Amino acid sequence: MGCLEKANPRFGRIPISYLALPGSENAGTYNLDPFGAVNQPGSACTTLSPALPVTGVKAQRFSSTQDQSIVQQLDDGVRWIDLRIGYNGNGNPLSGWRVAQNLYSSYPLLEYLDQVANWAGQHPNEVVFVDLSSICYDHHPTDVIDRGLWANFATKSPQGAGPLTLADVAVTPSRTQSLAAATLSQLHRASRNVVVLVPADAKDSDVLAKRYHVDAVHTTPVADGGAATQVYRSDPRIAPTSPTGFSSANSQLASVSANSPQLGSLRGRGLYVSKLAYELKGASATSQGQVLSNFVGLVANQGIFRAWMSGLWSGEYPQILSTWGTATNVVIANGVDHGGFVNAVIALNGR
Repeated sequence: MGCLEKANPRFGRIPISYLALPGSENAGTYNLDPFGAVNQPGSACTTLSPALPVTGVKAQRFSSTQDQSIVQQLDDGVRWIDLRIGYNGNGNPLSGWRVAQNLYSSYPLLEYLDQVANWAGQHPNEVVFVDLSSICYDHHPTDVIDRGLWANFATKSPQGAGPLTLADVAVTPSRTQSLAAATLSQLHRASRNVVVLVPADAKDSDVLAKRYHVDAVHTTPVADGGAATQVYRSDPRIAPTSPTGFSSANSQLASVSANSPQLGSLRGRGLYVSKLAYELKGASATSQGQVLSNFVGLVANQGIFRAWMSGLWSGEYPQILSTWGTATNVVIANGVDHGGFVNAVIALNGR
């Protein structure tokens, strides 16, 4: 967020929990494998019913929350990279870990991490947050495979992402201060400007620090308390099952729950990460089928329901955020290259 500090130097001195940062919902899904379906019942890697016969390109289009590479998203101004990952069962403790959302990504996790690392190395005055917000352990990975997840942070991508790995640019967080109390100016120092967040219950996460020298911030839900940086994650709205339902759903999305903390209310203890997204998780297989039977593309003006995420993909971010966005520290959204998303989120900091 060096551009933020340049525009107003005081933003560099404000704790993260008093700022609004633009984020990308499951940022690596632009490269999902249409033939790599998540097929384990009850998997945390999928929002779709296992009984739903949705495969191939249609499943890929539906599951792709972004259509730009991570480098392009960072160039556009996104600074919070949300990644949901899972083990695809191929037996490889390194390459078996993939970005996952109904499908597994074509490339291993390390490709997406290297994109962040090399962009950050070229922009030393910016701060990037990499949040492994969800880790699912499908296919019963062994202890070796569990530990192999963390090797992705220190292994160069064979796809040519660049010379750096995330281990080369990861921030070493303060031992006495929550991340939420840190400022942007404190975080981009000594050519290390990427903050890594992992769930407190991630398996063998001590390997990340001890072997690969990435000192990650461990997150817990706000209600759990404890010493870890606390994160309040908003619940996404369930997608409507017909075009007529989208108007009311967008209105619900714009309303603030009485239980949601207001911007700055966590006072340096935690972060409120909110999703501007619809999901199908929790909807019946019949409802999911109704949505997906009509689904033909990713972007609203290319054939998907015209009203789908109408406030998100077609430029109504300021309208939504004016009533809803002040209750968040991090806004993560689908289609972050559409509708002036980044500018709308950054504008919240001027209030």
